[in-house]
Amino acid sequence: MKKKIILSFVGIIAVVAVSAAMFAAFEAHVINVTAKIENALYVHPETKTFGTVFPQEYLEQSFFITTSSSFSATDQRRVLNIDYVIKQKPKPKPEKIASLGGIEAARDWCHGNIPDSIGTTYDPADPEWQAFLENCYPTLCPYLSKHSDHFPTTGPGSSDVDVNAFHDPEDPAFLAGGTINKDYDPADQWIVDLAVPCFEGMCAQDWNEFVLGYNSLADPDDYMLPPELESKIFGCDLWIEVTAIY
Repeated sequence: MKKKIILSFVGIIAVVAVSAAMFAAFEAHVINVTAKIENALYVHPETKTFGTVFPQEYLEQSFFITTSSSFSATDQRRVLNIDYVIKQKPKPKPEKIASLGGIEAARDWCHGNIPDSIGTTYDPADPEWQAFLENCYPTLCPYLSKHSDHFPTTGPGSSDVDVNAFHDPEDPAFLAGGTINKDYDPADQWIVDLAVPCFEGMCAQDWNEFVLGYNSLADPDDYMLPPELESKIFGCDLWIEVTAIY
């Protein structure tokens, strides 16, 4: 009798288990999740070239920042503002990009390995400087200013921040940027000014006045270039980075 009771109990458990499995498979629901990911900003042009320049020249070029086509679409009203900053990083040489691991890795290498972000401690015998100049251009970043059109002057999009030439590009205090507002400030025009430095021992008598005229807080002695860099091509990458969308 005990044996029969045990067998019957096992049979009941098996039936319950099968029923539960059948119920679980009887109905299913799927939530489809999709998203189209696009950049919020459009920047034009992508390249700026000053060509051959001479000490104490002052040259200007411009670029503009506006919203992408998707952000500016008429039916897009969920977000209206884009905050952005303009950063500067040393520029890798094109022929070294592949050996440094690609463009992003090359930019990071130059940014992380420049011995002095202004360049006043340059030593041609220093192996760090030799490695940097083998892979990257001498930096033009300290000599580039960024000035916005500052339109509109009030309301959304009026908080653009300028940076003068003759500054330390690694100092977070010198960070240009602004806000694009879809309704009131859909585009920002920026002027990039190049205040061309002189070479130490060859600067004109009015060098101090030249520097202080564009940045009264700068020390002119910090921005004389080492004479060993004469006739070199200098470079700088400007990075426009979105910091908030709302």
